Amino acid sequence: MRKRDLLWGGEFGQEGAVLFAVDVDAGKVVERHRIGAREFSVTVEHETGRVWVHTYHGLYQPGNLLLSWRPETRTVTSHGFPPLTGHRFVGAIFGRDGRLYLGTHPFGHLVSFDPRDETWRDHGCQAPAPIVPDQHIWCQPRLATEEGEVICAIVRTRPGDVVAFNPATGRTRQLSGMPERPPEERRAGRRIAANFRGGGEYTVDGEARRFDYQPCVATDIVGLNRGPDGRIYGSTIISMHLFAFDPQTRALRDLGRVGWGGGEIYDVIPYGDRLYIGSYTGAYWGVYDPARPWNPRADTQGTAEDANPRNLGQLGEDTNRPFEYALGPDGRIYIACRANYGIPGGGLGRFDPGTGEKRVFRDEQQSVQSVAADDRFVYGGTSIRGGRGCVDVTTQARLFVFEPAQERRVCECIPIAEAIAVTSLAVSPATRLVYGATDTGHLFAFDRDERQVVKTWVLRSKGTPLMGVPEAYGVIHLTTGGDGGIYGVTQRDVFKLDVSADRVVYLDPPPISDLYQIVEGAPGVFYIGARGHLLEYHLKDTPHYR
Repeated sequence: MRKRDLLWGGEFGQEGAVLFAVDVDAGKVVERHRIGAREFSVTVEHETGRVWVHTYHGLYQPGNLLLSWRPETRTVTSHGFPPLTGHRFVGAIFGRDGRLYLGTHPFGHLVSFDPRDETWRDHGCQAPAPIVPDQHIWCQPRLATEEGEVICAIVRTRPGDVVAFNPATGRTRQLSGMPERPPEERRAGRRIAANFRGGGEYTVDGEARRFDYQPCVATDIVGLNRGPDGRIYGSTIISMHLFAFDPQTRALRDLGRVGWGGGEIYDVIPYGDRLYIGSYTGAYWGVYDPARPWNPRADTQGTAEDANPRNLGQLGEDTNRPFEYALGPDGRIYIACRANYGIPGGGLGRFDPGTGEKRVFRDEQQSVQSVAADDRFVYGGTSIRGGRGCVDVTTQARLFVFEPAQERRVCECIPIAEAIAVTSLAVSPATRLVYGATDTGHLFAFDRDERQVVKTWVLRSKGTPLMGVPEAYGVIHLTTGGDGGIYGVTQRDVFKLDVSADRVVYLDPPPISDLYQIVEGAPGVFYIGARGHLLEYHLKDTPHYR
């Protein structure tokens, strides 16, 4: 643009995203545009300088639009979406015919947009038969051949498929593999590379430079727990960041991005003087020492001896999403896991802080969504959902009882017949019962000695869905209070399950809805995630939020 090289980037969050551009020579942010979506990807039209933005939906932002930025006007224009419902874009390329081809998820369509007359075409689902109802399908356009075909990767059950769509005939044929990409012509000019995750770093012909971009978008709290030093630690979706809140000094601080991976840290758990964390993608397990300086060592993917947090490696066994954690009666940490893309089930992970040993007790049919423990057993709540793209093989969520010494499940039951996920578990020392929540808005109490559900309740609202995963149902979180009561949050309510009276008591209305996670700090003081905000709720004295 006007003989100016621009480096484009994006800041993503559940409350919106930002498209920005950096002047390569000045190191200054010269373009900044709010994008009404959770996140987006871009396709650059180098000949014209036009930037095409394909957005993804979010919990509070509808997304799923095609936008473009023009260098002549320096404005962003919306071009809408093809006449489809329930789809989102997952990649785009320009075809030889000048149309922009975009793939969709979860129904695997290929659509195209003609910039010349602003028209859309839906070319239909590109996945080869059989098409299984409710199976997630990604259609990812990869390249356009000299003959004009659009080559797409079809991602669902592994190993996936490769197809070629012919715009001239409207026909799709299946290929045995991905063709080699034709060699790209080297464009005249400088070689520019960026590392935005490194905090605004980029290179021009190998020379390191920096720019200063001030983040302005909140992203949702997904993990929350009390740390070994009394501070409240948490994590946020699509960021790989940890944060800490000090109840004494009132300081809320973003500690930074860990040194490995992409996606999110799902949760945190204290053990001794350390904080353990699990992350997607790849089900990585890590440890943070709050007493030492933050030193992520991204140059080693967090594996260096002096890295803090330190990457301890993957849990393995095809796991991908380590959702929740609990300290078992054997002093080991148990981890609720979902399987990788295209693979059914998940498993119960186990980590021994003393030896560093990791093990996964695989479930080939269901993922493990939630976990809790008492002085004898570990309890797991399952979901019928496996890795995205797989075919779900069950229809009802389960509660299981795992005996650590025998390393096996000794009991399983279906706590709520219509539930597809047990979203949270907590144990009350007052009753010695296990309490659970489901996607249907139910609570239940399970007696470990009778090995059956002995009581159920129906809440007046359901849980908050998360964008990411699990996005297909709302999550009601539970925690055990110091008084032995079970406290929880739905999308809009904070409640206490009075275990002595067997009744649900709704507490003061929170100032923000979309509640996710709850943990007690000092007695009677609860911390709650609400979108990108951390709420502090004082139950004792005069109840109030901060």
